Amino acid sequence: MQRALSRITILNEITCIHRLIVCRTLAELHEHLDASQLSKDLGGTIDFRLFEWIERRAAIEKLTQSIHELSEMLLVFIKQCDEIEFPNAVDSTQQLLLQHSTQKNELEQELLRIKTWGHSLLCIIRQQHKATASISNHFADEVNEIHDLLLAPDQAAHARACANALTHVDNSECILQQFWCLHEARLNRCLALRHFEQRFKEVQCIFIQLQNNLSQLPDINTSLLRFECFRTDNNTNIREEIDQTLIQLDDLSQRTQTMISQATLLANDGLDLIMEQQKQQSMAYGIDSIEPKCQELDEMKRNLTGQIDEKRHNLKLLRTYIDKLESINDWCTRGKDMLAMHPIHLSNDKASRSLTELEHFLSDLSTINLDELQDTSTPEPLRSMINQVFNRVNDVRDLCGKRCEQLRRLALPINRPVQRVHPLPLQQTESLNLIGTTTSLLQQQMNEHLTLADNDHNLSSSSSSSNNNNSTTLSECMITHNAKMDKKQRHVVTELLVTEQVYVEELRTIIEGYMLKFDEPERYRYLPPAIIQNKSVLFSNLPDIYAFHATSFLRDLQQIYDDPSITNTCSIGSAIAACFIKRKSNFKLYEQYVLNKSQSERIWEQFCAGHPFFTKIQQSLGHRLPLDSYLLKPIQRITQYQLLLKETIKYTRNEQECLHLQAALRVMLNILSDLNDVMHSTQIVGYPDNLNTLGRVHLRGENCLISKEKRRGTVYTRTKTSTRDMFLFDRDILLCKKKDEGNGKSVQYQFKELIRIIDIAVCTHPKNDRNKFELLLKDWSYIIQLPNNSSNGDKAEETSVKWIDTIKSCVTQQTEQRRAEMKQRSASLDHPAYAHRRHLQHRATVTIRTPDSDDPDDESTTLSQFNETTKMNNKRNPKISINNSIARL
Repeated sequence: MQRALSRITILNEITCIHRLIVCRTLAELHEHLDASQLSKDLGGTIDFRLFEWIERRAAIEKLTQSIHELSEMLLVFIKQCDEIEFPNAVDSTQQLLLQHSTQKNELEQELLRIKTWGHSLLCIIRQQHKATASISNHFADEVNEIHDLLLAPDQAAHARACANALTHVDNSECILQQFWCLHEARLNRCLALRHFEQRFKEVQCIFIQLQNNLSQLPDINTSLLRFECFRTDNNTNIREEIDQTLIQLDDLSQRTQTMISQATLLANDGLDLIMEQQKQQSMAYGIDSIEPKCQELDEMKRNLTGQIDEKRHNLKLLRTYIDKLESINDWCTRGKDMLAMHPIHLSNDKASRSLTELEHFLSDLSTINLDELQDTSTPEPLRSMINQVFNRVNDVRDLCGKRCEQLRRLALPINRPVQRVHPLPLQQTESLNLIGTTTSLLQQQMNEHLTLADNDHNLSSSSSSSNNNNSTTLSECMITHNAKMDKKQRHVVTELLVTEQVYVEELRTIIEGYMLKFDEPERYRYLPPAIIQNKSVLFSNLPDIYAFHATSFLRDLQQIYDDPSITNTCSIGSAIAACFIKRKSNFKLYEQYVLNKSQSERIWEQFCAGHPFFTKIQQSLGHRLPLDSYLLKPIQRITQYQLLLKETIKYTRNEQECLHLQAALRVMLNILSDLNDVMHSTQIVGYPDNLNTLGRVHLRGENCLISKEKRRGTVYTRTKTSTRDMFLFDRDILLCKKKDEGNGKSVQYQFKELIRIIDIAVCTHPKNDRNKFELLLKDWSYIIQLPNNSSNGDKAEETSVKWIDTIKSCVTQQTEQRRAEMKQRSASLDHPAYAHRRHLQHRATVTIRTPDSDDPDDESTTLSQFNETTKMNNKRNPKISINNSIARL
């Protein structure tokens, strides 16, 4: 400061705007300034303390800085509240309201703290150690007091600065209060709207649940499906079911009325919200979402109430109609009984009584009042049933009317003319002609007085007549017996056709009712992935089985049944047999189905049993049993064919026709035997690889006594005997040990040993024992003794021959398959050595297998050349020796 003053004094007076006077002494200073304007250290009266001024000034600056920061916080809070998006949930809205209320309270507390601080500072400036006024007093009074007090200039400046700061705090507090009033009102309206929406969702869910409960109740269509209008024993059950449904419907109606009252209260609350917000148009919130919800509530109330009333009306109407239809059915039944009891040929009196009974019976129909059933508002399914009943009533009434006409004609009195009767002339007993008649005992007693010659003549004539009658009676009995046999055969064929139609219809129901539902989008999304992925396992090849029966087998049976040339010539049995034999290969479809059945049952038990998807379909189809019971239908059906064929053979007279039917029976029994083997093969456990790689099952041997011998050349060194069950597959023979838990249901086969078909060198009877067969391998020999009585009734000799033939065919098939693979593999290699070996191999094989060669020298020469060639090749490639041994077999 001194430096600045010194510079000013040095400057020229012209350069200064104002006059500058530099006082050298206090006296000169007092000449220009009054003592009241100077501090005590300059000879004045002002009590100026520099350190006190600095402290107050610093406090005022700090107060101003706090007020500035508080203002920024207030602006940030207001901006945040204005720009925030209100949540859509009640909990989130309540949390947001609590959060903003907390922030607002913190700002108010900060404002109160700053006000208290500024008031204290102002009191200190005014030298008041205790505030005489309350903190809540308006700061305008403080400013007036400041002007009234006589303060030093520096104190007055500090007091004004402090008063201005407090005025700013007061304005900020007013702004906060005004904003919070508006913002809190918005939050409360949002919270009320969210409460309304939450209650609406709850009411909507309950309405949907009530709607589902209503849809699950049996309606008129479901009841009509279970109602049989011509059977009175089922009416009681239907009537009880309708009464139970009406009770459930009343309970549902009471719950609906409770929910309707809640929905009405909710709609009124929504209208109150709309009216409250319409009063403040500038702050309206959510009106566009409240009105549609109120309308939806009214619509749900009307729909549910209308559906309940409609279902109650239809069920009561059905209940009334069932009673009425039951009376009509009783009337029709009584009419049929009366028509059957009253014969046509009656006397006049009986005809009159029957006519009276029938007329009285027809008059009973007017008491039933059929016109009540002809209501235009009757639902369509019930109207069709009523039309059927009307048709039946008309039929019975027409029959009764015709019978009445006949009885009226019989009841008319018949005026016959009186005829004159002449007495017969007396005839001699000797002239009685008894030749050609069958005499009775009375006639024989009357004719005892005849002569012996006449008696002998009469006896001879009588015996000849009796013989003729006996032969006629026998022929008539034979004709009657043959007619009965043909009729019974026709009944069996009819049963075959009808049961086949029912079976095809059941398969169609399974495919269309269950399988095709998997592809519907509205049902697909409710199925777990485990069921969707195992759809093919669950149903297996059921569509192929249905296609075979629906398009081929059933059509053939229908053509046979409808062809008069077949039925009239009594060759229907041969046609049926030809149909089974022709479709023999198609029945192999059941092998895959049986092979997959255990996996299908496991999938059903793990994922499908009790699932709502299958339960709803079962209810919609009206099935009493679940799907797994219907999946047993193919296995049950394939076992019924042989029973029907046996019944057909039983009532067939023609021997040639019986032979054809027996051939068809053998075909079906072989198919059942194969299916039985396949079913048992699914119970094999312990096999290290997948059984599907072994091919199909050809034969199964139960309780076979197997002697396994270790051999070196022709010397047997070790023998081991065991009882095993054998399974012959395309590629291998499995030896298993049967494990039965004792309950007869769970039978398993523990895998013990494997014999590869390709390793079998010889398969024949050992030592001409036809009850056994032997398998010769490279180092082992297996002698298999089959049981005497097999499961299919064949003898041990026949079974062993069957095993040998089947094993040889499998060996041949595997050899040809392996040869084709080697040929294909060799063709891919363009090497001269491989081509030369193939040429020699083919030449030797052709030479060995040529049956037309009669020269043994040529054959031995060729064999020796082949052996030398194979020895050389074996050193190069040992695999060729194995193939050659297979070729010899």
